[in-house]
Amino acid sequence: MCRRVLPGVVLVATVSLLGLTASPAAERSYNLPSVDLKQPVIWGATYEGPDGSGLSFGGQDQRAEDGLSHTCVKQEGKWVSAYAELYEANPFQAVRSYARRVVGWQREATARGRYAYFHAPAAGEAEWGTWAKFQMLQKNNVSQATNLMEETKRAARDADEYAVSQSRHAARYLERAAKDAASAAEGVMPETIQRAFAASVSFELAAEAIDCEPPPRALSPIVYDGRTKLYVLFGGDHCDYLTNDTWVFDPAKPRWMQRHPPFAPPPRANHKLVANGDGTVTLTGGYTYTSNTDYCGGQYKDIGDGTWTYDIAADRWSRETGTGSEPKKADAKEKASGEVPVPVSPGVPPDQRTYRTGPFHPDFFLEGPKPDRAAVKKQLDELPANTWVAMNPPRLPKLNRDWGSAVIDPDHDVMLRFSGGHSAHGGTDVLHYHFATNRWELPFPVEFPLGQLYSNTSYPEGFNFNRRPWVTGHTYQSYGYEPTLKKMLFVGQTNHYYVWDPEVAEWTGRGPKPKGMAYDSCFYDLTLCNSPVLLYAWSKNGEVFDFDTKSRQWGPPLKLTGDKLPGSVVDNSTMVYDGRRERLLFARKPYGDKHTYDGQLHALDLKTLAVSALSPTGSKAAAAIPYLCELRYDAEHDLVLVGGTLPPEADGLRRTPAYDPGGNRWVSLRIGGQDPSGKEGRNVSLGLMYDGGRKLFWAVDTNSQVYVLRLDPKTADLRAL
Repeated sequence: MCRRVLPGVVLVATVSLLGLTASPAAERSYNLPSVDLKQPVIWGATYEGPDGSGLSFGGQDQRAEDGLSHTCVKQEGKWVSAYAELYEANPFQAVRSYARRVVGWQREATARGRYAYFHAPAAGEAEWGTWAKFQMLQKNNVSQATNLMEETKRAARDADEYAVSQSRHAARYLERAAKDAASAAEGVMPETIQRAFAASVSFELAAEAIDCEPPPRALSPIVYDGRTKLYVLFGGDHCDYLTNDTWVFDPAKPRWMQRHPPFAPPPRANHKLVANGDGTVTLTGGYTYTSNTDYCGGQYKDIGDGTWTYDIAADRWSRETGTGSEPKKADAKEKASGEVPVPVSPGVPPDQRTYRTGPFHPDFFLEGPKPDRAAVKKQLDELPANTWVAMNPPRLPKLNRDWGSAVIDPDHDVMLRFSGGHSAHGGTDVLHYHFATNRWELPFPVEFPLGQLYSNTSYPEGFNFNRRPWVTGHTYQSYGYEPTLKKMLFVGQTNHYYVWDPEVAEWTGRGPKPKGMAYDSCFYDLTLCNSPVLLYAWSKNGEVFDFDTKSRQWGPPLKLTGDKLPGSVVDNSTMVYDGRRERLLFARKPYGDKHTYDGQLHALDLKTLAVSALSPTGSKAAAAIPYLCELRYDAEHDLVLVGGTLPPEADGLRRTPAYDPGGNRWVSLRIGGQDPSGKEGRNVSLGLMYDGGRKLFWAVDTNSQVYVLRLDPKTADLRAL
């Protein structure tokens, strides 16, 4: 089925770009307007001619398994998918599939190199991500590059001239990939990790050169030239990078062909293309990235570099004030008037990528001092009791990570942070914080959902161009660590759960959710929590689900008995595993500040599935607890700490509430230091975790500051609430 983008104006040499228009102020940063997410395809482009012909390509298909809106042609007024025909006719398609696998292997090698660097394993440590493993993978990918060159050359042997030229083009990228991979194999350090990333980009470019259609993109207009009878496509936004490649589509064959002009306009998207009717196309405007770290700051700015013209037959871009690599020479009339054209740069090499910079790129976190495991261990060993201490990592992520939590991955000794949405970070990246070295790791360049960034609940569904899910309006506790699979699951999107694999630092798949977990805005209240062997979910309807690791699916709701379990709510509900009693504890306060907490807790016995209302001692006093989004169990002291603090006492200190499961009572403790709950005792962006290996509490706030606490209830003035 061919899913069209939103309809545009039906005129010759006009395009539809979902109503996104360039800002008139060239230097002003801005955000793009939102789009209608009820449409299956967003951010794509369509050309429609007056004779009933047309072409659509690009954009994200929210319902597709690969997230892509492939090539569609309009024939006699009807839209038809052309992808299957293009796929079958491509002599390189089998090699392209192989090349995409190699891209994945190189991305994995890069991820393992980053882990090895930030984890800084001790000498002789034999575990995932060691330096030797990284080097082995890099050497293997050098061999893969050689194999791909041979396979591509073989596939082009009986093909036409264009296929032969593309095989040579791909070979150049593969040679570059092999060189970078070989350099990366020299060891694990920032420079080699950067070369490993460069190798993955070169592998991608090689795979794109032998594909049956251009790589996916957003806000990239299409025009039709009547003289050459070709459609023209230039550049676009991949959401994590901008590109400046040039493609033409021949509807008579049909076939996409990549062009290789000597230079091209710089990368951009949302530009304007106009077919002039003489075999040329004019390009103006477009945007580039700003990498703005301000709160809700504009992430785009216009490119004001004049008018570009593309000669389709000559495969050559030129500026209005020049004819190519040489500036235009003034004629006699211009010399007489003094209006001599200003020499301009002819452009940049084609097939370039513009990534966001600073904290939006992984290289930013490679800066600073070398990770020092011994120094951090000494710092943690010397922590004072009952005092929150800020760890001050040398590089902090941006933007703000409001409306979420954080979870511990004990198998790789990292904190996983997928927090944002609403007016905060809106990407797909899961941050890794390395406890052992006090360093943040960004797994790949940040990608933003164009006009949906900073929206409240309007984030796209499904996979994006990189087969990753977008963050939801909030994430709260809609993700958790599955201890058997050793992966993180995210259930905040309506119809599917998504799998994050910390070992390769990538989203690796998805599956359907059962009916009771699949509802609109489930990211608000669908709450996850794990035991040592299972991951559980609690819904707004008071149902509890567990994840079956054998079938890799969420099961039906558990058949609960006993007292009725209330449903989870926005902001003020959470659950925690009580390991000593093999049960889940549930806390819920009605939504909104006008409601107070009644102090009630419910327990679910995981052996019998019986629910019981606990009615702890001190429940009435628990009304003073301002926020109930985090409860975390300290197994060593058999105590459940609340992620929030009570109103200040006479000396100004805000005591921390806790639940004593042994005595079934609410208590409070005197905990000082740099409290991550903030001055008001509540933090909607708090990620509170208990680290059983180190017997420490960790927390993280909206600005990605990391805090640590060594709890000693005996010296914390524990008293009944």
